[in-house]
Amino acid sequence: MSALSDRVSQFSRQHSLWKADTRVVAAVSGGSDSVALAFLLRDLAARGGPVLAAIAHLNHHIRGAEADADAAFVKTLAERIDVPFVAGDADVPADASRDGMSLELAGRHARQRFYAEAIASVGAASVSVAHTRDDQAETVLLRLTRGAGTAGLGGMAPRRGHVVRPLLEVTRAHLQDFLRALGESWREDATNLDRAIPRNLIRHEVMPRLRSINAQADAALSRTADILRADAEFLETLANAAFLRIVETSTEHEKVTVNAVELARLPKALARRVARYALETVNPSRSYGLEEADELCRVASGGTGGKLPGLAMERLGAAVVLTSREHRAHPVLPAVDPFELRLNVPGTVEAPHGAWAVTAEGPMPVSRTGDPKKGSSPRDTVVGDRSVIVDASDLGSHLIVRARRPGDRLQPLGAPGRKKVQDVLVDRKVPRDDRDRVPIVTNKDGRIVWVAGEVLADPFRVTPLTKSVVVLTLRRQ
Repeated sequence: MSALSDRVSQFSRQHSLWKADTRVVAAVSGGSDSVALAFLLRDLAARGGPVLAAIAHLNHHIRGAEADADAAFVKTLAERIDVPFVAGDADVPADASRDGMSLELAGRHARQRFYAEAIASVGAASVSVAHTRDDQAETVLLRLTRGAGTAGLGGMAPRRGHVVRPLLEVTRAHLQDFLRALGESWREDATNLDRAIPRNLIRHEVMPRLRSINAQADAALSRTADILRADAEFLETLANAAFLRIVETSTEHEKVTVNAVELARLPKALARRVARYALETVNPSRSYGLEEADELCRVASGGTGGKLPGLAMERLGAAVVLTSREHRAHPVLPAVDPFELRLNVPGTVEAPHGAWAVTAEGPMPVSRTGDPKKGSSPRDTVVGDRSVIVDASDLGSHLIVRARRPGDRLQPLGAPGRKKVQDVLVDRKVPRDDRDRVPIVTNKDGRIVWVAGEVLADPFRVTPLTKSVVVLTLRRQ
C-alpha cells in the first residue's frame, strides 16, 4: 500500500467513514482529485478496506461536448479497473433557470439527488467524494467573506449523511503526483480557470498570496475548520439542552413561549442558537438567521416591538410569545391523528394505526469485543435500516414514541449540526403522505434519539466510552 493510501486509511479510521465490508460508491468527475480517489479506494478494497461498489458520474450538461467527453472518460476508467459504472444526467442550466438559482447551487442539488440514486442502485452505504485540503481551505475563505459563524467556518465535515470525504487531509498536488506515478491521466475542466467564479478567484489569486505569508496556509485553514467544527458541535449540544429547558410549544406548534429571563441569561453564543430553534419551531417553513435571532434576544432582554418575517412576537410578562402568521392564515391539519406512546426499556409499542411496532431491548452491558447481547461491545451503531444500537446512558427507564411535530430537529449521525426532521425525511425520499406516520423516538426529556428507520441522532451513538446499550428496532406490520 502506498504512503498516500496509508494516510487515507488512517483518516478514514479516525472519522469512522467505513468498515471492511462497507459498500462505497466513488463519485468521479474525471478531474485529478476524483480519479485519484477511485484508484485509492481500489487499493484499499484490495487490502481489506471498503468495497468499491461502483464509480458514479453525473453529466451536468454545462460544457457541451467537453462534458460528454468527461462522461466517456470516466466510463472507460471504470471498465479498465473492472468496477461497475453508474451514469447520470442532469440539465443543470435548465434547473437553475427554472428555480432562479445559481449554476453552482443547482449543480449541488442535482448531485445530491444523483448520489442517493447511485447508492440505492448498487446497494451501497455511502458515496465518497474527492474534496481535498485545498477545497477545505477555499471553502473556509468563501464562507468567511459571507459572514459565516462557527458552523459555516467549520467547512466540510468528513461525513455528512451518506456523503464521506476521505481526502480532506490530502492536497491536490499529492493526488496528481500519485496519478503520475501510476501513469494515469485525468481531465481538466476549463471552467476551473474562470476567475468570475468566486471559488476560482480564491484558488488562483487569494491562496497564492496567503501562501506567500505562510507556506502552509492550506493546512492552517483546514486545522481552523476542524477546531471550529468541534466547537460548533459542542455549542449545538448545549443549545439543544437549553432549548428544551426554557422553550415551551403548544400542542399544534402554532405558538412558542420562550422564558425571556432565562434566554437573556444565556451566553450570547447559546442564546442565538436557542432563539433560532424557537423561530424555526413555530414557523418551520422558513429558515432564520443571525438578525432574526438577535431580534428575539433583544425583546427577551427588555426591548419592545420586534418584527420577524412570518411571525408575530409579543412580550407577555416574563415570556416572549411567538405565533406563526402563516399558521393563522393557512391552518394545516395533520395527515393522521397525533400519537404519543410510552416505550418501556425493555418493551414494545405499536402504532395506533397498526402500521409498525417499535421495540427496545436492553439495557445491555458492553465490554470491548463481540456481541452486545452477550455483554460485549457493538461493532456498529447502525445495524440496518430497521435497527440501531444506542448508548443507554441518557435514555432512562423509558422512551417516548410519537408523531413528528413542526420544527422537530436533531443532529444526524456524523453530521456537524442540527437538521430539521422534515429535511431528513425529504432527503431520504420518504413520500409526503407517509411522513407523519414515521415514528419519532425521544428520550424522556424530549431529545430525539431516532427517526425510526431513517436516521439516528449523533449524541446517542455508541462510543468507546459506552458502558451499556439499548437496541431499538422498527418492525413494519
